Amino acid sequence: MLEIGTNAHPSPHGNARYILLAKQKVLTLEQQFLFTLSDFHPTAQMRSVFVGKFEGLDLFVCSFPHTPKGFEEVGLRDMLFATDDRFFDILSRAHQLATWDADHQFCGRCGHPMTQKHDKEHAKLCQHCNTRHYPRISPCIIVSVRKGKQLLLARSFVMPEGRYSNIAGFVEAGETLEQAVRREVFEEVGVQIKNLEYRGSQPWSFPHQLMVGFFAEFDSGELTPAPDEIAEAGWWNFDDLPNIPNPTSISGQLILEHAKRIAAESSEQT
Repeated sequence: MLEIGTNAHPSPHGNARYILLAKQKVLTLEQQFLFTLSDFHPTAQMRSVFVGKFEGLDLFVCSFPHTPKGFEEVGLRDMLFATDDRFFDILSRAHQLATWDADHQFCGRCGHPMTQKHDKEHAKLCQHCNTRHYPRISPCIIVSVRKGKQLLLARSFVMPEGRYSNIAGFVEAGETLEQAVRREVFEEVGVQIKNLEYRGSQPWSFPHQLMVGFFAEFDSGELTPAPDEIAEAGWWNFDDLPNIPNPTSISGQLILEHAKRIAAESSEQT
């Protein structure tokens, strides 16, 4: 389990473990992605960020401008789905912190270069205007909508044909999570929902989302996919679902959990 803690952040050292990135890809060697300092050669262009403690050892993420010789590049999404569940948190956090480090080399307020980091927090300090810059977290809602024994599933234009998922979207400024759920469902498929139920959350580092999951029930309206966002949308019986996201993702978890709940209710009624 990853321990974040509030102790002073150490510098890279020989007893730590390292996740290596290049061009937003996770670097692997013989299908391994956790390395010791002796497994690679630090360079002047390499950027490192303390991630936390994993299995009692300090963990860092190091970003290279180019992939070092001998390593293979693997997309973060593929890594998250292929690795053990216990690695999901460290990969997501490492990737998000590396993105923050790369995107905040200059102060967004005054433009001054930022080279100083807080010693106990993930924050960059602008020595010119004293502004602190923390990692960006973008809240998103994702919702599994039920209509009787059916679940609402949709396919966006960026998803491959034949694969369906839940309705999801970013929370707008000044909006509550519940308002965002109702708005996104109505905007994307034209129906009203009710009885929202919070089911959990998951960091989703593409590049810095926090997915907040809900169940909801259909209230009224006819499915009308938004022409600029949704390619297809429909109702599927809980026991005859199409191709859905990997259960490692919160989207797949919500669908399977909702289907399991409907199955249990159906069993009780017979």
